[in-house]
Amino acid sequence: MSDILPSATEPHPLPFRRPADYYAAPLSEVRPLFPRWVPFGCGTASLLMIVVLFAAGAWAGSGKGGSIFATLFSTMQDEMHDMFTKDVTPAQKAAFDAEMNAMRTNLANGKISIDHLQPLLHSIRDASIDSKITPAEAAQLTKAAHDVNASVGQRPTANGQPR
Repeated sequence: MSDILPSATEPHPLPFRRPADYYAAPLSEVRPLFPRWVPFGCGTASLLMIVVLFAAGAWAGSGKGGSIFATLFSTMQDEMHDMFTKDVTPAQKAAFDAEMNAMRTNLANGKISIDHLQPLLHSIRDASIDSKITPAEAAQLTKAAHDVNASVGQRPTANGQPR
């Protein structure tokens, strides 16, 4: 009968450790998957990243990051020029450029707070949602940029009243 049944073959060792072998082994034989410093290193790096992001947000929100926002608005202005329809007159484009350039200068000098930019950002979003800016939308954008520039002279003091 032993001639008919094949004998059990010797198991070949695998080049890797199976998860079942890892979890079934006693703790004294289990080698950690990662070095001991990895959890501390990754935790420290993530905590440091959170602190850096918080500090960058506070710095940008304080108005001292105006040059970064000025560069952002410069890029947005170039993109909006490509979206102007043929109906937008050169005078409208020039008025828009003048207001945007004045606003970028005020931003770079730290004269405009982030709160005053919100209406302009909403106008830009609403006007460019269809990737076309009509003459009416160009006028609305110019007015929104003008309102932001007009707010420079009305910055609140410590007691909340305009200067």
